Amino acid sequence: MRILQIFGFFVILWHNQLDAYVFNDPQDVIMEGCKKLESTTPLLRLKKYLLCNYDMTIRPNHHRTVTNVTLRLMPKLMEFTGGVLTLHSWMSYSWTDMHLTWTPSDYDGITYIHLKTYHLWMPDLYVYNSGDMSNDEYNIISTNCLIFNTGSVVCVPPAKYVSKCDLDYTYWPYDQHTCRIILGSWSHTGEEIDVHLDGKGVSMNSYENNTEWDLKFVNAEKIVKKYTCCPNDTFPRIDFTFLLTRHHGINHSSYVTPAIVLVFLTLTVLWLDSRSVERVAIASINFICHLLCMFDLQWNLPYNGIKVPHILLFYRDSLSLATFALILTVLLRKLQDMSIEMPSWISSTTTFVLNNKAGRFLILNNEESKIIDGDIVNEDGSNLPKSGMEMKESSWRHFAAIVEWLSFFCVILTYVIILVTLVPSGVMN
Repeated sequence: MRILQIFGFFVILWHNQLDAYVFNDPQDVIMEGCKKLESTTPLLRLKKYLLCNYDMTIRPNHHRTVTNVTLRLMPKLMEFTGGVLTLHSWMSYSWTDMHLTWTPSDYDGITYIHLKTYHLWMPDLYVYNSGDMSNDEYNIISTNCLIFNTGSVVCVPPAKYVSKCDLDYTYWPYDQHTCRIILGSWSHTGEEIDVHLDGKGVSMNSYENNTEWDLKFVNAEKIVKKYTCCPNDTFPRIDFTFLLTRHHGINHSSYVTPAIVLVFLTLTVLWLDSRSVERVAIASINFICHLLCMFDLQWNLPYNGIKVPHILLFYRDSLSLATFALILTVLLRKLQDMSIEMPSWISSTTTFVLNNKAGRFLILNNEESKIIDGDIVNEDGSNLPKSGMEMKESSWRHFAAIVEWLSFFCVILTYVIILVTLVPSGVMN
């Protein structure tokens, strides 16, 4: 029985020692069970010295001394969806932390050390024009920061910045959008944390361009604002401005090239003789192609608020001209079969046109132009027929030809005006 009591005593004693080992501060265990700090490496001693009583939630300077943070943005990749820019980049932060200074001679001449971001105070910089707070300093991907003996700290953590862009699809697919990333301290004034640019503020050397968009850095500037709520405080921020330009190659082939083809198809309809079956067939095909292109375009075109993209306006206007060409073809075919007496104003107009060499060149065929004292025109072009069934039919045919040529040139002029108005300048460069 006594043997069991002694055995139980040793079990309880062993259990208490185990609890003490598990729940005691690990630093105490290291101090008691490991070598003394004086006998360890200088780097370990330096790390223990720097982090002893260090509070990563406290700004490293005196409360009346500003902490100057210098920034340099290094974009790597970008995503652009629904008007929202997501920029994957590295961000270089540098500042001075007076709590992280030491004398190199006390630590075997060590002048710098690497520490993880979660060990240090980090500036609370957020994207003001975004609702995504994923770039919280506590959510920054862990990386090593370089700390010098003077207290200078340099960190280059990866970061993801999300911001809303100023969208304008007016000149789609040659559209350009301005995107801004506005960075500033979330909870500190400019008298506590001030932000500065390192050189131009952005380095695009390691950026890999997107297959759909071309990202160009425009400028970076520091802006200092004051608000009525805090007249004695300043609120500095850094504005990074980028220009997004669409790679329009695939859209150019899919929508712009067919638009050019439809223009020539409409002009071909007006060029052909209105009495030909080919003109009716091509006019109908042209009208159907315009409708199909507009239906496909409206499904793929991004919404642009109250502004209608110019390419859709172009298809609309071109569809109107194609409809005009189709209706005109039907009317001219009917007009040339008429045998009634021409109104005086139509007859005088036809006579005026045929009395000009240019008019006879466009209206009359080769046989008619050679007739002397015939149904159409004398050799000197001054005498025209006065009566007869053939004269009536040819007069209506001549008037229809005049309308055809007039419509052809009017449609060309209309297309020129449409292109000058709707096509963006420099699109052909």
